[in-house]
Amino acid sequence: MTKTTGTLLFGLLAFVLGGAAGAIVWLLLQLMEWGIAGLWEHLPAALGCEGSLVYGLVVCGLGGVVIGLWQKKFGTLPDDMEQVMEKVKQTGGYPYDRLPVIAVAALLPLIFGGALGPEAGLTGVIAGLCTLIGDRLKYRGDRAAALAETGAAVSLGVIFGAPLFGIVDNLEPDGPREHYRKKLLGKKGRIFIYILGVAGGMLALYGLTRAFGGGSGLPRFARAHAIGPEQWKWIIPLIAAGMAAGGLYLLLQRAMKALGERGRRRPVLRCLLAGLVLALVAHVLPLAQFSGESQMGELMGTWTSYPLAVLLGSGIAKLAMTSLCFHLGWRGGSIFPVIFSGVAIGYAFAGAVGMDGSYAVAIVTAALCSLVMGKPLTAVAVLLLCFPVTYLPAMVIAAFAASLVVNGIKKRRLGPAEG
Repeated sequence: MTKTTGTLLFGLLAFVLGGAAGAIVWLLLQLMEWGIAGLWEHLPAALGCEGSLVYGLVVCGLGGVVIGLWQKKFGTLPDDMEQVMEKVKQTGGYPYDRLPVIAVAALLPLIFGGALGPEAGLTGVIAGLCTLIGDRLKYRGDRAAALAETGAAVSLGVIFGAPLFGIVDNLEPDGPREHYRKKLLGKKGRIFIYILGVAGGMLALYGLTRAFGGGSGLPRFARAHAIGPEQWKWIIPLIAAGMAAGGLYLLLQRAMKALGERGRRRPVLRCLLAGLVLALVAHVLPLAQFSGESQMGELMGTWTSYPLAVLLGSGIAKLAMTSLCFHLGWRGGSIFPVIFSGVAIGYAFAGAVGMDGSYAVAIVTAALCSLVMGKPLTAVAVLLLCFPVTYLPAMVIAAFAASLVVNGIKKRRLGPAEG
């Protein structure tokens, strides 16, 4: 068998696995949506306690106890996205001995209303499944790692409805010490494999969504928009607003991590505390709860009816609740909530100065996501399908401006590179 034929066959395998992974992600997202609808819509409606603080405290408190007990038995799960990819890079795969446990651990915080995204747990589940299949096919080394990374790329593409997201995230450098060109040249054929895997996943998602509904993904902002000198003159203040929000999030992460470490030996108590705080904050600012993608869709049509203080407060509160949930045991992803925060803060800025809302949201969110992720191309890739293509130059400028700042800080902390 020639090398070209082997690569094509491996690509076909990636396409098939991508389709299977997309179907599994769709199913898990459906379970999440059914759980949220039952617990937060149908049950309170049947009991006549919609918007009740007591109901929120009971449900979030119960969720904290259940999550804490699950962690007490199985450990702190799931890994976040960075931990998943780090294990894949170090070992060539991801552990698959406890995939059902990881899936349950991923769904529980989402169903009970945590301000978290689904990408962390689902990425781990799919990477583990791809590693399992690779082991059965006796793949080792680069091919085994490529399968696991393809699974992660598929998961991100399907969850966010952004096919380029997972591909770019796998290829873009993880920090100032890693170089994009070296990474590409050191992994020949992986772009081809990633593309086929993501294509299979998106095809499965499209078919299942057309047949049964559901799915996920970011909302698409209106194509009718304003762009010109009146918008561009605000780009520096908008980038500064996004970077300020990102800096606040990193500070919150540090503070909540210290708080979480103090309660590590009492997982049930710290998860209960997270649930009660979440319920209290959500009673005052309901938009601070849940992952945020559906709330973004609601804000698109109603943001002008919100007081500016509520928009700004909701954006900041979402960042705080995401940090609190994650470090106090409600494990999950941060990308959806961070994007929501950028949307809410961008709308608050637009309302304050009287400018086009979509443009403000695009710039603030690009700067915020880039600073938090440390990957400007990845940030643009996940937002690309949300905003009009005419916003792309401004988003790229915002993302790279924020990345230059965060990479400069990282380089000062790491010191001069060896060699």
